[in-house]
Amino acid sequence: MTKTTRILAKAVYALFAALFLAAGVTTLLVNTGLLPEALRDIVVQFSQNNLGMLHIIQEFGTLLVFAGLVTLWFIRHYDESRYFHWAFTAYWAIMALIHWFNVAGPYESIVGPLVNTVPFAIFLTIGVLRELTEGGRARDAAQPAARELQAAGRP
Repeated sequence: MTKTTRILAKAVYALFAALFLAAGVTTLLVNTGLLPEALRDIVVQFSQNNLGMLHIIQEFGTLLVFAGLVTLWFIRHYDESRYFHWAFTAYWAIMALIHWFNVAGPYESIVGPLVNTVPFAIFLTIGVLRELTEGGRARDAAQPAARELQAAGRP
């Protein structure tokens, strides 16, 4: 079961990394001429044709690229990804909450908040599976490395 959980977690990380990178790069390429016109129009319409808002969206795009790269790093360094996983789960919980309690008022449909709850549910499920199948093994595996660093005089 541990191997299955590991494969599932890595697959989810890969999917989210790809989505983050695609969305982030798309926003960054808006005025480069490298983005297909249809995608460019989607981003510009999303910004409500407001250049100030488009700039904020591009800044958010840089964070998406960063999140995608960090997620890819944790695929390769899976044994060190436990805290990353729970931090991302907390992020998705907050994202879901702001959609359930929208400052613009209640949604006309429950579909929007439900859709925004899916990533949280996925990460929570995988996190619980990891705890059940991997338990403290990730911590136990990291302790010898920490002792080596201390012995070498590094914190």
